[in-house]
Amino acid sequence: MMTGEQYKASLRDGRRTYLDGERVTDPANHPRLKVAVERAARVYDSFYDPRPGAFNPVYIMPKSVEEYEERRALLRKGETDMTLGTTGVVLLALATSAPELGHLKPEYRERIYDYIEFVKANDLRCAEVVTDAKGHRKLRPNQQDDPDFYVHVVDRTSEGVYITGAKMHISGASLDHELVVLPTKAMRPGEEAYAIACAVPVNAPGVTIIDTTYAPYGDYDPRDYPVSGSRNCPEGFVVFDRVFVPYERVFLDGETSHAAVLAHSLGLWERAEGTLHAADDADRMVGLAALLAEANGTADQPHVKDRLAWLVVYATMCRAAAEAAMLHARKTEDGLLTPSPLYVSALKYYRSEMMAKVLDIVHDMGGSLIVNAPRWRDFDNPELHTALAKALGTEPLTAEERLQLFSYVRDTTADAYGGWSYVTGQLAGGGQHAQRLVAMRQYDLERAKDLARKVLKSAGRAEEGSAAGLV
Repeated sequence: MMTGEQYKASLRDGRRTYLDGERVTDPANHPRLKVAVERAARVYDSFYDPRPGAFNPVYIMPKSVEEYEERRALLRKGETDMTLGTTGVVLLALATSAPELGHLKPEYRERIYDYIEFVKANDLRCAEVVTDAKGHRKLRPNQQDDPDFYVHVVDRTSEGVYITGAKMHISGASLDHELVVLPTKAMRPGEEAYAIACAVPVNAPGVTIIDTTYAPYGDYDPRDYPVSGSRNCPEGFVVFDRVFVPYERVFLDGETSHAAVLAHSLGLWERAEGTLHAADDADRMVGLAALLAEANGTADQPHVKDRLAWLVVYATMCRAAAEAAMLHARKTEDGLLTPSPLYVSALKYYRSEMMAKVLDIVHDMGGSLIVNAPRWRDFDNPELHTALAKALGTEPLTAEERLQLFSYVRDTTADAYGGWSYVTGQLAGGGQHAQRLVAMRQYDLERAKDLARKVLKSAGRAEEGSAAGLV
């Protein structure tokens, strides 16, 4: 296993990363990336075990609900960050796809499991590289003015393939070691070059990553950014320019009929890992709203209690759906446990539909001080402190506690990180239309229609009986 310092050193491998128009040669010391690198390094240290054969629990591929819960419990014992999360999601997606891809070619299945073992043995972090640049969204990949809008095979040899194209908003790409490239959607005959799945080292020749980040700018007080100041992660625009991929790292190569298998597997686990945490996130929102009401002295107001009750119902529904997703979990042909696609997609849809109202309630509870409260350096200024402490203090909270609360809610819901979190929360794993499609595909509509037919027949017999009683 790697230590945090070894992880930092592993990023100095010649990778081509850019941020704010400049080449980044050492992410660990870049002003806007070093916090994310330091966080990832702490994650490495929190799980480090020098004993031979030790490995991070993120590499466990669970085969039962018990193993899945044990995996989650082991992960909670250490720290976490985006790079650890994406690693788990994309490896689970590969393992979920392995049996079906193995029916196409046995070597695909073997390569996937060999790759998972390689990543596990070397304690590497992997990025989910799925969303293509896409160009004109109404046109198919092979209809675009520029074929490079979608990653595709441009050449091949007896040893491997060359890929070209671009993938967008890839979380943590420049801080990972591996780019796991997957088709963004189902492909059709004639689009064989775009039906490519493979693994590429971040520092492979021809790979360029252009980053953006919601990390705060400049010299800031960490108390003003209690989450984004210590838990941020870059998003990468990844460009592939004739990148060579040896066949042992290729998991799909031209079989358009199975491109969707990988896309759907990644979507399932992307949604699952997000929504299975939705219940805790929802409970946290209930708690924040309740504290904001106390901070403003309105906790006993009937309309405030009513809005809190709405949040309580929302949080309870999120937990019920998350538990149902595991209660109705399935197993792949190889025995890997996968959560119910129906309940996962239904929860993702419900949470996304409700999130705007959740934020509206939280912001209504807090008022404009969420975005207009003084910053901590002003509060600490001896010339200002007495007046600010007097103006901000409202029992049962002190001025410091109120400012801490307002700072947290602003950072997580109404500032750069809050905006990123809201938009990605809505779209990661597919937007609302995608959730409806999955729900309809998984829901037993015929059973529902049979139930309706039985009700109609029963109603008809009841009417006949009533009529007979009147004669």
